[in-house]
Formats: sequence, C-alpha cells, structure tokens
Amino acid sequence: MNKLDYLSRSFSRAEKKKFEHYVVTRIWHLLDDTSIKIVTQQFITRPEGRALTDLYFPQLQLHIEIDEKHHRQQIEIDKIREADIINATGHEIVRVDVTQELELLNKEIFEIVEKIKQKKSSKLNFTPWDLETEYNPATYVKKGFISLDDDCAFKTMADACNCFGLAIKPKGIWTGGVKHPYENGKLIWFPKLYKNGKWNNSISSNEMVIQEICELPENQKTHIDTVLNKGMQTRIVFAKVRSPLGDIMYRFKGEFELDKERTNYDEGLFWKRISEKVKTYSNK
Repeated sequence: MNKLDYLSRSFSRAEKKKFEHYVVTRIWHLLDDTSIKIVTQQFITRPEGRALTDLYFPQLQLHIEIDEKHHRQQIEIDKIREADIINATGHEIVRVDVTQELELLNKEIFEIVEKIKQKKSSKLNFTPWDLETEYNPATYVKKGFISLDDDCAFKTMADACNCFGLAIKPKGIWTGGVKHPYENGKLIWFPKLYKNGKWNNSISSNEMVIQEICELPENQKTHIDTVLNKGMQTRIVFAKVRSPLGDIMYRFKGEFELDKERTNYDEGLFWKRISEKVKTYSNK
C-alpha cells in the first residue's frame, strides 16, 4: 500500500457524510503536505465506551471534530465527550461548524490549515510520514524500544516478533504467543480482545487491565493452573485489531504482568499493565 492508496481509502470513509467529506478533503488539499499523516475516524478509549474523532494528525497530536446541525442539540454531551478525549490522550481538539455560510466555513478551514502548518514548524523533532518505515520492525530495532507514544501496529505477528531479535518469516507464526528470545519468563502475546470461540478476552476502558477468560469451565481451570504454575507471567502485548482502514493489524498495548490476587476460576486471568515501553533487539 502506498500513500495514494492509503489517502484514497481514508477519504472514502467519509464519502457518505457530505459535510465531513468536504472539510476533510479541503483541509488536506489546502495543506498540500505529504509529510503529514492523517487518520480519519480515529478510535479513542473513553471511561464508558469509545469515541471516533473525524480527523486526526498523529504527528501533531491534533484532532478535528466536524459539527453538523444535530450537534446544536447535544452541546453538553459533546463537552463531556471532548473532555474524555483530552483526558485520555492529552491531545488538542479543534471544532469546525459546518452550519455556517460557505465563505465563513472556508475561512475557518483556512485558519485550521495555518494552525497545522504552525504546529509542524514549531515541533523540534518532526518525523515525516513514511508508510514503509511505520510498519517496518527495523525502525523500532534501530530506535531501541517501542512505546505507546509510537502508536505502533504491525501487519503480521512475525513483524512484531522480529522487533525482539527473532527472524520469523511473514507467515511463520500460527500460535497466539511466542517466547521472548532474550528476556526470560516473557511472552510476546497476540490476544483477540473480543469474544472469539470459547475465549472472551477484553481490555479495560483505560487499557490498563486485560481479562483473559475461557467460557468452558473445565478448560478455564486447567488454563489458569497452567499459567500460575508453569506459564510466563509477563507478556508484551500486540492485540489483534482492525486499522482505521479495516485491515487486520497487531497493535502494541504495552507490557503486562499477571495479577495473581485478582485472578480466579470464575472471572479468569487478569493482566495489569506495568510499562508503556519495551526494549527491542536486533537479530544480528
């Protein structure tokens, strides 16, 4: 996938929302800067559920929200939602009112574009958008670590594992986890954090706790006993998710440790996040 494909697919997500589509594409074309990455319909975790912001600039930590007519009837709801997003991310939110006259709307969009340019120019360590670099394990091996701040997701489980000194071929993993080659007692784990067959795993709204549960009681007890007595009780987590464009990805969620006190046969295994950053290793 190249940038043109990525952008075309991103814009198509708002095609049926005519006002949103107008604002998003006008911002992009006026900006005219392919070193800046955009994300349409960015997921944000809230205390109760999730939110989708209309346009997000990850390098600048800036979200654009497009207010159509119905937002006039939900001003307080929008304020709470916006506060949740800011509290969860620390990012800035700019709102655009599409109910005004076209000339005023265009003026507002122009001011947003100027703001984006200013934020880019004032950023000391701005890294240009590069799709190949973004999905390449070598990027993180060279960097020496992966952090939640990297917003890191890989196309395959093998790519994620190859950040830790392994050399696995793209289709060389068929299990849910791989033993860390350098750090004893750690598993590189690829959970599905949703109901899947006999498993019904989930992550808390603040993404600090993962609950791992098997809905077959006889298997649940055996699995818990195995992890408690023989299993690796620290896990580097890359959760299976869908990207903003709908592709399957494996997103870094941090390093988690088994919460033995909370784990029980009825509710399953509980894993608590102990680090937002993990060390990477070269396979050479």
